[in-house]
Amino acid sequence: MNFKYLTFPIALIQFTLVLGQTDLQIKPTSSSPLAEQKQSLRESFSNLIRKNDSFVTDNRGKIFSQELEPFNLVIDSLEQTVQKLVKSYEEHTEEIDTQLIDSLLTETKFIHKRYRLLYPNNYHRFADFQKNATVSKDYFEHVMKGSFDNPSLVQFKAYKRCVNYYFDILSAGKYKFSHLEYVPLKRLDNRYNAIVELDAHQSVKDFFIKEHFTSNIWTYRVEAFDYAFAKAVEDVKNPAYVKEIQDTYQMGKDRRKDASEIKVYKTVNGITLNAHIFYPENHDKSQTKPAHLFFNGGGWAIGLPEWSYGVCKSAAEEGRVAIAFDYRQRNIHGTDVKASVSDALAAIAWVRENANELGIDPKKVLADGFSAGAHLALVSGMIETPEDFGVTSEYSSRPDAIILMSCPYNIAGRDVYDINYDTKTISPLYLIDKNLPPILSFHGEDDDIVEFSGFEKFRDAIKNTKNSFTSRSYAGMGHFFRGSAQKDLEERRRLTEEFLLKNGFKLE
Repeated sequence: MNFKYLTFPIALIQFTLVLGQTDLQIKPTSSSPLAEQKQSLRESFSNLIRKNDSFVTDNRGKIFSQELEPFNLVIDSLEQTVQKLVKSYEEHTEEIDTQLIDSLLTETKFIHKRYRLLYPNNYHRFADFQKNATVSKDYFEHVMKGSFDNPSLVQFKAYKRCVNYYFDILSAGKYKFSHLEYVPLKRLDNRYNAIVELDAHQSVKDFFIKEHFTSNIWTYRVEAFDYAFAKAVEDVKNPAYVKEIQDTYQMGKDRRKDASEIKVYKTVNGITLNAHIFYPENHDKSQTKPAHLFFNGGGWAIGLPEWSYGVCKSAAEEGRVAIAFDYRQRNIHGTDVKASVSDALAAIAWVRENANELGIDPKKVLADGFSAGAHLALVSGMIETPEDFGVTSEYSSRPDAIILMSCPYNIAGRDVYDINYDTKTISPLYLIDKNLPPILSFHGEDDDIVEFSGFEKFRDAIKNTKNSFTSRSYAGMGHFFRGSAQKDLEERRRLTEEFLLKNGFKLE
């Protein structure tokens, strides 16, 4: 993934390169709070934090690609502007809440510790995965030194965010100085172990074990927590946290009751993968219906079928048998994208093999997905030899139609660790042929996760074929299409309905 580097605002940081050295002059990013008497300290603090965070985000390429010393100069200067603002109230205001001052300074410290934790991983990314940052072996431990002995810190949002990212780093093991997105390890279990093994106050460990469950249960399927759940009741000393962990784990199981039924569609290396099925009301399996298959997003690393339950219900209400699928993911199973593709191919073949039992028309199988799930839906319609992915079913694994949102079209070179195959073989841009299923695609022009240029290249390439490819792109829209205008929402609904009608997936 390439980022568009932006020029630094001269009012904030001026880079002058002299004999290979970086000279930085930092100017304050906020006027004195005394000049804005109507604005509270907390409001001023929040505004400055947002401003600085936007600056770091917008200029991350230039900031994180520097060597450690100039990088630290940038972060030190940003931190000092916030400290100066907070302390100016303490110095000039007669009635001051010292507790508020202390809490904001604590927030400031951990906001900037997190930037420092991000440095080696982002440096590696901006070095095109070819070079690691020059830091000490105990760099991360040094950044976080003294952060785990005070249980009262868990009340601070910035502290929790910083520490949670630290656990993500520790979960990467030997890859912790590399970019974390592509680490091929069972990182969820590793993360739990990192918390338990931390040299920390027991109350701090108890809190983050509880957080491990209550936060991540929305990101991973419930089976992913089996290992940690078996240990948590012994590792956690706080009874209230134990109860919360037990309730969270049970909730992860109970939420699946929304599905009509759940069936195993594949077992591989001891891993059970499920199909979460939603039938139309009063579904008569002798009267076959189209199948609408959903693959969730999450970078082939996180995500769960439950994310698709809402759209599954809508599809079932329109008369289709809707199915959301588990597939192997990097953070749970330590697999790469090719394993996820294998599972998607197996899922589609399984639907056709079990068409009678499901009450679906095997000639009307629609694959639908968001982000990484869109990639799985698309690439399943492009692979001619599923056997190369370990799928040997006599039934076709190619869908009859495909719907995409925020799809990665070019992932060549994306898996950078421990792979022994050409990633062009799972990259849609390189798999375009003349007999693809009809495709409907939507993409945001300001997508900062899957670059819009990839969509443009695929769109232009497929237009040179006779394939049916209907697409719309939207200015100002990011990866998740948040804040879409009503007219754009209505257009996507209309185009989707027309696509479903035209291809036999919806009755007039």
